[in-house]
Amino acid sequence: MKRDLPTADAVKAAIDTVIEEAAGRGRRLTTTAVARRLGIPHATFHRHYPDLIDGYFRPRMPAPRQLPVPAPPTGQEPDKETNLSRLRRENAYLRRTLGLYEEAIHQLTLENDSLRKSAVIVALPTRSVATCTCHPQQPAFWLSGPWRPRSG
Repeated sequence: MKRDLPTADAVKAAIDTVIEEAAGRGRRLTTTAVARRLGIPHATFHRHYPDLIDGYFRPRMPAPRQLPVPAPPTGQEPDKETNLSRLRRENAYLRRTLGLYEEAIHQLTLENDSLRKSAVIVALPTRSVATCTCHPQQPAFWLSGPWRPRSG
């Protein structure tokens, strides 16, 4: 069953409504919101209304916010020796941390190996077919469906 597509005026009204809602809520404006408002799939909206999207929707979109540009350096950069000593301290700290992690992984590996070696696997007796306790001569599946034998 095909539904009739909205008219161009209905699409413009939906676009205006979505623009007002987005501005009021501080949300980003999307064509998906317009398609949802109209009750049609996103692809159908783009397929049937590209002229309204380009000529009516996009010109009304607010410009994207510009990120602040970092100020140029003012000459108060740390000198190279200070920066180099800081990097050396960080490197030494990271090497110590890496050593601790190596030791922990080694210890866990040894513990895992000893647990696996000491594990005992218990052999369980096998049964070819499950049996019912009340009818040991019949398999249990025989009693579990509409085909079960009638009693009496």
